[in-house]
Amino acid sequence: MADARAALRRDTAGDHERLDALFGRFRLDDPVDYRAFLTAHAMALPSVEAALDAAGFAALLDDWPARRRGSAIAADLAALGDAMPPPLAAPPLDTPAAQWGAAYVVEGSRLGGALLARGVAETSPTYYLGTPQPPGAWRNFLARLDEQLRSPDEIAAATEAARGTFTLFEQAGRIVKGADVRP
Repeated sequence: MADARAALRRDTAGDHERLDALFGRFRLDDPVDYRAFLTAHAMALPSVEAALDAAGFAALLDDWPARRRGSAIAADLAALGDAMPPPLAAPPLDTPAAQWGAAYVVEGSRLGGALLARGVAETSPTYYLGTPQPPGAWRNFLARLDEQLRSPDEIAAATEAARGTFTLFEQAGRIVKGADVRP
């Protein structure tokens, strides 16, 4: 059954498109823009990962600790001579369904990252975008998501958390790009 993944994809499509448009404005082959891109992600991803850790998400997805990429962003920024920026607050992840929704966004970004890594200048570090993913990891994640989110209420809670996570990344991107942040 793929109801949860289909609902998440459908109901967050607009959020995903807005985020892609915003981050598409960063030129990853330009060192200044690439640094800004990493900074924006560093304002959002580690706080979502920390919230998932605090909520005990590893009990729901046993390979969660290996999927984390916050340290990879820190390594990229350190290689560029920058420190981690102050994190933005993650959305509430107080239910397993909310945790799955946030993880859906974080794990989905890994797929896009692999494609984006190709556009980064050869002299720039790509620990974050180039973090390897075991074969079948996304497929396995989606199968677990569909197993865990069965009721309409669970899917709605996951969707709300996913939308909040997309909004967090969008807020970080707008801050770094100097645009006004939506309330």
